[in-house]
Amino acid sequence: DLAATANVAILASNHGVVVHADFLGIYGNCVVIDHGMGLQSLYAHLSSIGVRVGDAVEQGREIGRSGRTGLAGGDHLHFTMLLHGHPVTPLEWWDPHWIGDRITRKIARASSR
Repeated sequence: DLAATANVAILASNHGVVVHADFLGIYGNCVVIDHGMGLQSLYAHLSSIGVRVGDAVEQGREIGRSGRTGLAGGDHLHFTMLLHGHPVTPLEWWDPHWIGDRITRKIARASSR
């Protein structure tokens, strides 16, 4: 969970395609972006949603506004990264060295085969 005040712009963490943009139980108003290769980002408890399923989004595009929908005790953003449907620690995905070591280098090796 990331602390926020009400109605703060929520931006896409990376480019991708919106695969969910609706109410989702305890998550309230929720957006899920598919980034390819099994990687998705989830943004929950939004007060409003600014994208639709099928929209192609670029990194930094506003996709909604922070809020307290669903099972939320106050305004904030619940941000989750999913890898093949399993939650992974988002802090790792914010570290460019971790991405280079664990992702970029492996993709480059696989592509050169």
